[in-house]
Amino acid sequence: MRRDGFTFVEILIVMIIIGVIAALGIPRIRDAIEKQNVRSTRAALGILVAKARAVAVDRGCRSTLYVTSGTNGRAWVAACRTGGPGRDTIGGVEQLAERFGVTITAGRDSIAFDPRGLAAQFQTTVIHFQSGGIRDSVVINPLGKVVR
Repeated sequence: MRRDGFTFVEILIVMIIIGVIAALGIPRIRDAIEKQNVRSTRAALGILVAKARAVAVDRGCRSTLYVTSGTNGRAWVAACRTGGPGRDTIGGVEQLAERFGVTITAGRDSIAFDPRGLAAQFQTTVIHFQSGGIRDSVVINPLGKVVR
Protein backbone atom coordinates (compact mmCIF):
# COMPACT_ATOMS: atom_id res chain seq x y z
CA MET A 1 0.00 0.00 0.00
CA ARG A 2 1.38 3.42 -1.03
CA ARG A 3 0.94 6.60 1.07
CA ASP A 4 1.13 10.14 -0.31
CA GLY A 5 2.01 13.18 1.82
CA PHE A 6 3.82 13.75 5.09
CA THR A 7 3.15 12.45 8.55
CA PHE A 8 2.26 14.76 11.40
CA VAL A 9 5.66 14.21 13.04
CA GLU A 10 7.51 15.24 9.86
CA ILE A 11 5.47 18.43 9.55
CA LEU A 12 5.99 19.19 13.25
CA ILE A 13 9.78 18.83 12.91
CA VAL A 14 9.84 21.20 9.90
CA MET A 15 7.73 23.77 11.81
CA ILE A 16 10.11 23.61 14.80
CA ILE A 17 13.13 24.14 12.53
CA ILE A 18 11.45 27.15 10.87
CA GLY A 19 10.63 28.58 14.32
CA VAL A 20 14.23 28.26 15.52
CA ILE A 21 15.59 29.92 12.38
CA ALA A 22 13.05 32.77 12.71
CA ALA A 23 13.87 33.26 16.41
CA LEU A 24 17.56 33.64 15.58
CA GLY A 25 17.16 35.74 12.43
CA ILE A 26 14.43 38.30 13.22
CA PRO A 27 16.40 40.25 15.89
CA ARG A 28 19.36 40.54 13.52
CA ILE A 29 17.14 41.78 10.72
CA ARG A 30 15.52 44.34 13.05
CA ASP A 31 18.94 45.61 14.19
CA ALA A 32 20.12 45.88 10.58
CA ILE A 33 17.03 47.89 9.66
CA GLU A 34 17.52 50.25 12.63
CA LYS A 35 21.18 50.73 11.73
CA GLN A 36 20.28 51.51 8.12
CA ASN A 37 17.60 54.00 9.22
CA VAL A 38 20.13 55.85 11.39
CA ARG A 39 22.65 55.92 8.52
CA SER A 40 19.97 57.21 6.15
CA THR A 41 19.05 59.99 8.58
CA ARG A 42 22.71 61.01 8.79
CA ALA A 43 22.95 61.11 4.99
CA ALA A 44 19.72 63.10 4.64
CA LEU A 45 20.91 65.72 7.15
CA GLY A 46 24.25 65.97 5.36
CA ILE A 47 22.41 66.64 2.11
CA LEU A 48 20.27 69.33 3.76
CA VAL A 49 23.38 71.09 5.12
CA ALA A 50 24.92 71.04 1.65
CA LYS A 51 21.68 72.37 0.18
CA ALA A 52 21.55 75.23 2.70
CA ARG A 53 25.15 76.20 1.93
CA ALA A 54 24.57 76.00 -1.84
CA VAL A 55 21.39 78.09 -1.69
CA ALA A 56 23.17 80.80 0.32
CA VAL A 57 25.94 81.01 -2.26
CA ASP A 58 23.60 80.76 -5.26
CA ARG A 59 21.14 83.41 -4.08
CA GLY A 60 23.74 85.66 -2.44
CA CYS A 61 21.82 85.91 0.83
CA ARG A 62 21.59 84.16 4.18
CA SER A 63 19.95 80.73 4.26
CA THR A 64 18.98 78.76 7.34
CA LEU A 65 18.70 75.05 8.10
CA TYR A 66 15.98 74.46 10.69
CA VAL A 67 15.88 71.23 12.72
CA THR A 68 13.23 70.23 15.27
CA SER A 69 13.93 67.61 17.92
CA GLY A 70 11.94 64.61 19.09
CA THR A 71 10.10 61.68 17.57
CA ASN A 72 8.41 64.03 15.10
CA GLY A 73 11.66 65.80 14.18
CA ARG A 74 11.74 67.69 10.91
CA ALA A 75 14.32 69.61 8.92
CA TRP A 76 14.02 72.21 6.19
CA VAL A 77 15.98 74.96 4.47
CA ALA A 78 14.74 78.54 4.11
CA ALA A 79 16.32 81.41 2.19
CA CYS A 80 15.48 84.80 0.73
CA ARG A 81 13.08 84.96 -2.19
CA THR A 82 14.66 85.45 -5.57
CA GLY A 83 12.03 87.87 -6.82
CA GLY A 84 11.15 89.99 -3.82
CA PRO A 85 10.97 90.34 -0.07
CA GLY A 86 10.32 87.43 2.28
CA ARG A 87 11.68 83.90 2.58
CA ASP A 88 11.15 80.65 0.65
CA THR A 89 11.26 77.10 1.96
CA ILE A 90 13.64 75.28 -0.37
CA GLY A 91 12.56 71.75 -1.29
CA GLY A 92 9.86 71.34 1.35
CA VAL A 93 9.91 70.12 4.93
CA GLU A 94 11.57 66.73 5.46
CA GLN A 95 9.80 64.57 8.07
CA LEU A 96 13.03 62.78 9.00
CA ALA A 97 11.99 61.22 12.31
CA GLU A 98 8.78 59.82 10.88
CA ARG A 99 10.34 58.67 7.61
CA PHE A 100 13.26 56.83 9.20
CA GLY A 101 11.76 55.96 12.60
CA VAL A 102 14.37 57.81 14.63
CA THR A 103 14.44 60.31 17.49
CA ILE A 104 16.30 63.52 16.68
CA THR A 105 18.10 65.68 19.27
CA ALA A 106 19.43 68.91 17.82
CA GLY A 107 22.09 70.97 19.59
CA ARG A 108 20.52 74.10 18.07
CA ASP A 109 17.23 74.56 16.27
CA SER A 110 18.74 76.50 13.36
CA ILE A 111 22.02 76.94 11.53
CA ALA A 112 22.41 80.04 9.38
CA PHE A 113 24.77 80.25 6.40
CA ASP A 114 26.05 83.52 4.96
CA PRO A 115 26.36 84.27 1.21
CA ARG A 116 29.85 82.74 1.20
CA GLY A 117 28.42 79.39 2.38
CA LEU A 118 29.96 79.68 5.84
CA ALA A 119 28.07 79.12 9.08
CA ALA A 120 27.14 82.55 10.39
CA GLN A 121 27.49 81.68 14.09
CA PHE A 122 30.97 80.05 13.83
CA GLN A 123 29.98 77.34 16.34
CA THR A 124 30.15 73.58 16.14
CA THR A 125 26.67 72.05 16.01
CA VAL A 126 25.89 68.42 16.77
CA ILE A 127 22.62 66.74 15.79
CA HIS A 128 22.07 63.32 17.36
CA PHE A 129 19.61 60.66 16.24
CA GLN A 130 18.69 57.30 17.70
CA SER A 131 16.63 54.28 16.79
CA GLY A 132 16.43 51.51 19.36
CA GLY A 133 19.96 50.99 20.64
CA ILE A 134 21.65 52.50 17.55
CA ARG A 135 22.92 56.09 17.88
CA ASP A 136 24.74 58.37 15.48
CA SER A 137 25.24 62.08 14.89
CA VAL A 138 26.06 64.77 12.38
CA VAL A 139 28.72 67.29 13.37
CA ILE A 140 28.73 70.63 11.56
CA ASN A 141 31.98 72.50 12.13
CA PRO A 142 32.24 76.28 12.73
CA LEU A 143 32.69 76.86 8.99
CA GLY A 144 29.45 75.07 8.17
CA LYS A 145 30.80 71.80 6.76
CA VAL A 146 29.69 68.36 7.85
CA VAL A 147 32.73 66.67 9.37
CA ARG A 148 30.99 63.53 10.65
